[in-house]
Amino acid sequence: MADCLEGDCLKLKRNWIAKAKENPAYREILEIFERLIDLTESSIDQVRPYLKPIPLSAYVEEKFQQGMPLVDRMNFPVPNEPFDSLLDGFLNGLEGIGDSVDRDLERLKEKHRDGTISGQRLINQFVMGSETFLSHLFQIPDINHHLLFLTLRNIFKICLIPFQETLSDELATGWERGECPVCGFHPDMGVLRGEGGKLYLHCAICGHEWRFKRMACPFCGAELQKGLNYLQVEGDDIHRIHLCHFCKRYLKVVDERNLPEGTPLFLDLEELTTLHLDIIADQKGYAPGINV
Repeated sequence: MADCLEGDCLKLKRNWIAKAKENPAYREILEIFERLIDLTESSIDQVRPYLKPIPLSAYVEEKFQQGMPLVDRMNFPVPNEPFDSLLDGFLNGLEGIGDSVDRDLERLKEKHRDGTISGQRLINQFVMGSETFLSHLFQIPDINHHLLFLTLRNIFKICLIPFQETLSDELATGWERGECPVCGFHPDMGVLRGEGGKLYLHCAICGHEWRFKRMACPFCGAELQKGLNYLQVEGDDIHRIHLCHFCKRYLKVVDERNLPEGTPLFLDLEELTTLHLDIIADQKGYAPGINV
């Protein structure tokens, strides 16, 4: 399962956003998110010729069995020039949300024009892994890093469609790492699902979901029989915060079993609209696994 990028489920997602925007605390970030999903949907056809299935070569399969994700600089489907064109389109398409967003966009576009932010550099850093990629983003001065991350996340979701399609259930069996099997990034959310509350992680970049051990930390790998704790807000039986006492990081988790029947769940939106959980975890001295 992955975040929906086109089709009927986007109608449900847009309805969810419209309702959530009634809360003024989330209005601007959801305006940005809504514009990004519109841009994502309209941009897929632009790069459709590049989104061909990734052959599961012996090299790729061996890497995967050794614990490395499917994405690789040798098989990244979208070349630099179309990637840069996507970035231009997204930055221009986000204009008009508000003055502060427009100022941030102009600085990002300046960095793109002068080559500080380039498709080649971003792709190279991305396929080297989350720590390298995020470190690269944070080294770019005088920009809104969170806005750039949200924009790039949606562009990479498009680029990673072929890897999503390559990852069969059979291949994914046995993957027990805290990093996404598709792109290698850490999760931004988790969900408890099915009988017994099996834990699935949601990738912060491509939105892929994969099964993970419930009593382990996805960030440091520690077994947490004694180190796992969780917090819940009184009166909220849907959300919880899993805390690792070893690496002092946390994961926000949705208990899908307690959602009203028929309620759609969009974990990329849940991540944005549960900032109160981030505040609680921060006050307890814990840091998010993905910090942008």
